[in-house]
Amino acid sequence: MTENKTEFPPIQQRLMEFIRRELRPGYNHYNVSKLVGDASARQYFRYAAESNQSFILAVYPEPFDPEHFSYREVYDLFREIGLPVPEIIAMDGKLGIVLQEDLGNESLQHRFLTAKKDERRSLLRQAIDHIVAIQQKGTKALKAEYEASRLAFNEEKLNWELGFFRRHYLGNYRKLELQDEDRLTEDFARLAAELARFSRLLCHRDYHVRNLMLKESDLYIIDFQDARWGPPSYDLASLLKDSIELDANEIEGCRDYYLDRAPLCAEVEDFDRQFHLMCIQRLLKALGTYGYQIVVRGHFIYEQY
Repeated sequence: MTENKTEFPPIQQRLMEFIRRELRPGYNHYNVSKLVGDASARQYFRYAAESNQSFILAVYPEPFDPEHFSYREVYDLFREIGLPVPEIIAMDGKLGIVLQEDLGNESLQHRFLTAKKDERRSLLRQAIDHIVAIQQKGTKALKAEYEASRLAFNEEKLNWELGFFRRHYLGNYRKLELQDEDRLTEDFARLAAELARFSRLLCHRDYHVRNLMLKESDLYIIDFQDARWGPPSYDLASLLKDSIELDANEIEGCRDYYLDRAPLCAEVEDFDRQFHLMCIQRLLKALGTYGYQIVVRGHFIYEQY
């Protein structure tokens, strides 16, 4: 006998039900506009009312259990260790919606378009301080029952991401015919194996300048639901190389600032090699994601990256 499953309502219906119940706009005029989202299945909307109230609604493709919800777990963890994250105001797992604080529109990427060198250095140092807090305080505070505690950039995961690059960037997007696939497979396996040997600390996992938002003088962290164990250089490589162009002196200065504060101990002498290998893996993975978004999901906006 076939079990009948309740069909998940469409996004517009879920948004309407959630807004009526949680925000109770009544006869007040309000507007809900879709935002350009990240490279995930989530969709984001801004609710703006006549009263100048505004919120962000993150809409998930499926229902979730609020008691075992990675976004909420990492949110609680980051708040516990004193990191700025947008406040969760309400959530409904059955509708797959999270209502959160609106941080505005200025990402670190956007600020860098006009920031002078001193301001860039100050903001990058603030971002690195957040990385160190995640690695030092977050690693200690992470609860064993949290999903982030069960996920890691192990050899299998790192190699899978490199395969994703091969399939969706080299294949689907660039349509390249590889002359020596076995050599590429071997090189990817060596890269993944060496990175997997480094000690692991808690990582944000997607710590680039589009996921850091400025509100007044504070640098807020968003899109942290995929946090997991990874090499110490992972978030730093993402910050300094993903979606940003820094000169060699800026990168070296940021690396030195990180090393002055990071608990790397015996690994410091190997950090340059680890950092550069991590940049290769991280950026190839990012290209795979962009290729997938363009070809498979039809999101042409990722071509600019």
